[in-house]
Amino acid sequence: MNYFVLFFLVLFLIVTKPRAANKEPTSEFQKFCIIYMRYVNQYPNGLSAGCCEIDHPSNDVLKEEYLGEPMLYCNGQYIYE
Repeated sequence: MNYFVLFFLVLFLIVTKPRAANKEPTSEFQKFCIIYMRYVNQYPNGLSAGCCEIDHPSNDVLKEEYLGEPMLYCNGQYIYE
């Protein structure tokens, strides 16, 4: 039974081929950012801009180091101040 489950797990991983994150933002992400940034600007202390606008003041907390690494991770790299 364990070999049966292991076989299908390996088969699933081979067929789906995990893909790396796109370096270029998609049009869906850009549309999301336009709408999301309205709320970030409305509630600057409650939301952070994240990868939509990396230099936005609401990201300052995410850029601070926590256990040696910042919490803001965009386009495959950590964003420092």
